[in-house]
Amino acid sequence: MPVSSRNSRVTRPRPPDKAPLAARAGAWLAWWVLLMSFWVILDDSIATDELLAGAGAAALAAFLAELVTYQAAVRVRIRARWLARVIGLPGQLAGDTAIVFAALWRRLAHGEEPPSGFRVLPVPYGDDTAEGKIRRALLVGGESIAPNTFVLGIDKTTDTMVIHQLVVNEGEAAE
Repeated sequence: MPVSSRNSRVTRPRPPDKAPLAARAGAWLAWWVLLMSFWVILDDSIATDELLAGAGAAALAAFLAELVTYQAAVRVRIRARWLARVIGLPGQLAGDTAIVFAALWRRLAHGEEPPSGFRVLPVPYGDDTAEGKIRRALLVGGESIAPNTFVLGIDKTTDTMVIHQLVVNEGEAAE
């Protein structure tokens, strides 16, 4: 251990910050619930053997997700107000699916091209902290989940989000 003089303190490498076991277990449980929910949705079966396989796969994936975030010293902090828009996603998903299928039917049956286009939506960019980046990632992912809309990017200087829609109403298209 290096010592520079008689009155100097001994410098030791600082041990890595350790998250309490309860916090890590809580994070693992949150990952497991999320991943198990995805399994049930995608597998579309509540048979015991299917649920056990999903529980095992979700447990392993949750362990790996928690291990990676712990080693990278990254903590994902999601604010409850960010998730307020999640409530409307099922309706948006159903509505956009109907719009896309109707456009597909019109294309196949009548040869009509859907009126696609770009739109600019006002969205606060926020700061460049990890929390701000997570908020923007959730915003882009949530807006792009419906089949009619795809986010191209968020402009920091104008606080706007540019999206492309397969089917745009005439009054909604960007100028």
